[in-house]
Amino acid sequence: MNKKLLTVLSVSIVAIVPILTTTVSAQNLYINDLRLKADIDWLNTQGVTQISTSTWPLSANEIERGLQGAQFTNAVQQQVIQSIQTRLSQDRDSLFKASGEIMLQSDRQSLPQTFGDDQLAGQQISGSVGLSEANWEFNLQATFKNDELIDDDSDISFEGSYIAGMAANQWLIAGKIPAWWGPGHDGSLIRGDANIPVTGFTMQRDTQTAPTYKYLNWVGPWQYQLFAGQLDDYDAVPDAKLFGARLAASPLPWLEVGASRTFMWGGEGRPDSISSFGDAILGTKDNGGNDGGDPANQLGGFDARVQLAPLFNVPASVYGQYVGEDEAGGLPAKNMYLAGVDYASAAMGKPYQLYVEYTDTRTSGEVRGISYDHGTYTDGYYQQGYPLGYALGGDAESIAVGGQLWLDGRNFIHAKLQHAKVNQSGELDSRTGEADNQAFPITDKLTAIDVSWEHQLQPMTKVTTRVWGVDFDNRSSDMGAGIGLELATY
Repeated sequence: MNKKLLTVLSVSIVAIVPILTTTVSAQNLYINDLRLKADIDWLNTQGVTQISTSTWPLSANEIERGLQGAQFTNAVQQQVIQSIQTRLSQDRDSLFKASGEIMLQSDRQSLPQTFGDDQLAGQQISGSVGLSEANWEFNLQATFKNDELIDDDSDISFEGSYIAGMAANQWLIAGKIPAWWGPGHDGSLIRGDANIPVTGFTMQRDTQTAPTYKYLNWVGPWQYQLFAGQLDDYDAVPDAKLFGARLAASPLPWLEVGASRTFMWGGEGRPDSISSFGDAILGTKDNGGNDGGDPANQLGGFDARVQLAPLFNVPASVYGQYVGEDEAGGLPAKNMYLAGVDYASAAMGKPYQLYVEYTDTRTSGEVRGISYDHGTYTDGYYQQGYPLGYALGGDAESIAVGGQLWLDGRNFIHAKLQHAKVNQSGELDSRTGEADNQAFPITDKLTAIDVSWEHQLQPMTKVTTRVWGVDFDNRSSDMGAGIGLELATY
């Protein structure tokens, strides 16, 4: 460990300790959280709850609303419900919140990322302080990093920091927080969290109740999310902006459907008038070229999840997502695909969930160098070289088998085995001569195993460990491990 990092660690620990003597706050918003998502997904697949996990952040009030309608029939289901309720109650005792975390791990340049995977440096220490009340929330999080996976030209970052206010069941959030749009376990084709979060504004509902108007109540529980942000270090078009919208609804107890769209717009040398922004929203001049208008780099698509428990009394679900780079006939074209199935059950009183997920980010099944690429926004659908959509980037194929196991209320294991072909086009940016996809910059095949264990040592202390191995055809194989310590107050 270098001298600079040692100094930072020492100073940060001294700073965090007095903070941790304060009391933790009510928490209104939950940012991408693997354990929380796994708990809710297990209950949904068992047919106990109907809480959408396809759009993050997720509000505490929506989780509580879903738990109020929970219909559990055995002790294991009750145990998972209690785990979530305990989490919510711990976060809702008073006004102030503070936490600190230290993470040490070996080099993980080649490990595919997972949902909620924000440990992106060899050594990092973070501290946060937050304030909450019923209708507003503030969180300031600072992270000191060394040996970063994603180079943002700074040893300190503020990912996870935000300020949010709620009125008339609508949250407005400003900050640097990750998002997640879609039903997948391992990735989203359109907005994942395999990048440093885009700084911007997010608007969404608090509770996802069905419309009360009699001609619309068939829509069922629904959510929307609007996003507008500024991309960092996007050299091809400096100051380029990212906009997005998502709508998800559950018209039937066993069905959730979603529609998502994003576009890059504006920036240095690009149209930035109100009319060009309107064209970008409408998508009427797609592929028009610089002279023809083509004001944006656009993606759009649909997704769905079907729960089999209400239909056939089988604790499983099937899901899928498709996203297109272009538009044809009013629908996405040049598509990428994701499909999966998961199963939730228990063995010897211990809940577990298994899933199989296939992803294809080629262009309608062909390697064409089009996915996550653009003729004007030539850095592609990436920020600092890391995908804004699926973690492997464009022109990839992946099959993953994974799962979660709850040993008890204090021990949670997540594991995944993944085989993938990455960056099959091997295309280089004509401007830089380098790959847009810095996560996997060359054509290759990989097989990865990734296992993590979360242990709640005591109510205010959590220990996480992780081991992995990645075997490549064209790069050196990698084995690694990490350990983290998180301190919080409740």
